[in-house]
Amino acid sequence: MRSLSRISLAILAMGFLVFAGSAFAQDMAKPTMTITGDIDAAFGSFSFDKSSDSSSPAANQKAYSEFVTSYESNIRFTWKTDEAQAIVRYRVRANNEGSGGSGNAAANATASLQSGGAFASSADDVYHEVWWTPGAFKLGIGKFQGQAWSQPMAGEYILNNPIGEGVYWMNWTGIAGLDAEYNVGAVQVGVAISSQCRPSCGNAGSNNTVKNTEDNTSSIVPHLTGSFGAISIRAQLPQTAGTINNSGAVTGTPSVNADPIKGAGIDKTSSKAVSGSGYQFGLAWAQGGLKVAVDLSGFTDAKVNEINGSTAKDRSRAGTALRVDVPAGPGSVMLAYFAIDDNNFGATTYTSNETTLRYTIPASFINIIPEFRTVTNGGALAPASGTKLKDTTNSEFRLILQAPIL
Repeated sequence: MRSLSRISLAILAMGFLVFAGSAFAQDMAKPTMTITGDIDAAFGSFSFDKSSDSSSPAANQKAYSEFVTSYESNIRFTWKTDEAQAIVRYRVRANNEGSGGSGNAAANATASLQSGGAFASSADDVYHEVWWTPGAFKLGIGKFQGQAWSQPMAGEYILNNPIGEGVYWMNWTGIAGLDAEYNVGAVQVGVAISSQCRPSCGNAGSNNTVKNTEDNTSSIVPHLTGSFGAISIRAQLPQTAGTINNSGAVTGTPSVNADPIKGAGIDKTSSKAVSGSGYQFGLAWAQGGLKVAVDLSGFTDAKVNEINGSTAKDRSRAGTALRVDVPAGPGSVMLAYFAIDDNNFGATTYTSNETTLRYTIPASFINIIPEFRTVTNGGALAPASGTKLKDTTNSEFRLILQAPIL
């Protein structure tokens, strides 16, 4: 799988470079170059519900609030001809340090749900894409910003916040690969290929002191976008594959620290093939400033009994997103909702429900955006007793300023 995937990518990349180079040579006399940029900043208050964060549901811990700040800035360079385009985007973003953690730490960390904790982070990202666009055909290669087909119709990202952006769990931002599309009128169909796994390949994490890693990963994603008057659609069908490896030696009691694939007492590296598949479908209607959008998504990772346990189930995640935009006074109101269920290879379903209310007010060269967000995490069990813990709710209010700088 590894060799076939990488050889296929290499052949496609070589073909792309040959044809793109030809297009570049033909159009070198008339390229256009542009530089654009923007900066967003936010300040607000975050309230964290830290109840039931231990082995006993009765041992509740005190909730708290704190101030949070965020900023994000983008610089984009675009080189374009009639049949080719190159894009380089540099993004820097950061958030203040917070003291929060997961409201349901033991369960939610395992289930990969949004923790809802305040956070400390800073990051800079460089995206680079080269596209060849002869006629109805479009071929791109690079580290993508996130193509239209992978963006949820109900997506509402502006800049990072303590609650997170769960609706983007299947988005291809930051994924390196190749994307081919063909325009058949109102509909564009295509397929994307990457040697990365998006959204996942089925890695179960760690088993006691033994760590699991993935390699030989790949994603193949048929996709579709379309526009029919006031109605727009997007869809994708991700198929992923990889190999889980045990990379930890057995120490101490073999029955506790055993190789997760070959069993007790085995300290040699071992591997197991894994796979995943899913879907995402989005539908939107827009008319005169009013917009309604919905996204449905799901993804299943095939279980590996030797790693997840003999009673394990396939890991199943299902998401629903809704968004409504309504003109109001000098600006517009947006109400968005996202929910995801995750069984994390077991019988317990963990839930996360996010709600966002935002009012965008255009003022001269800047947008002023008050925003309220809340997330409720549920389904967590106490590690010791297995008793269901109380749902936790975290919320945040902030004022966002959004402006172009170039």
